[in-house]
Amino acid sequence: IGGKLHDQFPVDLIQGGAGTSTNMNINEVVANRALELMGHQKGEYQYCHPNNHVNMSQSTNDAYPTSFKLAFIFMNEELVADLKLLIQAFRAKGEEFKEVLKMGRTQLQDAVPMTMGQEFEAFAANLEEEDRLNQMAKLFLEVNMGATAIGTGINSEPEYSSKCIKNLRIISGEEFVLASNLIEATPDAGSSVMYSSALK
Repeated sequence: IGGKLHDQFPVDLIQGGAGTSTNMNINEVVANRALELMGHQKGEYQYCHPNNHVNMSQSTNDAYPTSFKLAFIFMNEELVADLKLLIQAFRAKGEEFKEVLKMGRTQLQDAVPMTMGQEFEAFAANLEEEDRLNQMAKLFLEVNMGATAIGTGINSEPEYSSKCIKNLRIISGEEFVLASNLIEATPDAGSSVMYSSALK
């Protein structure tokens, strides 16, 4: 997380398999670091195996999109905080320019007078709709952990999903929930589409 092992990720950004190469690369790095902490040599996988121990019950098709959703939630928090600063700046400009006259436009032509202050106030009011971003970001809280490859949960430990959700909540401080239908949730990109629309 601190970036100290970035040189251990040689996998190309462009890859097939929905991110499987990156996911397995992470599993190998975690396993080898765990081995070092346990007093073993890297590659002594009989003590901590990248697939059998680190990846156990995961699939790229649930772990990868969940990690992106978590990143999107945190990125949204930063975006909304910056957006509030921009709103304050527009409000300040609205006050600063409240006496400056200009022509308002409609149908791409000059129409009637207004002040620049009114225009900047309108910019601020428009951006105050950032609550839509927060509403759409909440859609990222539904995840499919334990769905494995196609949503059936094949090869997953029976309690994996519930334990994973519980720990995701603790680690992130976010109210993650398990999707009610993992088969539907696995290929679903609806939350990204909705958030992208609000962002635009």
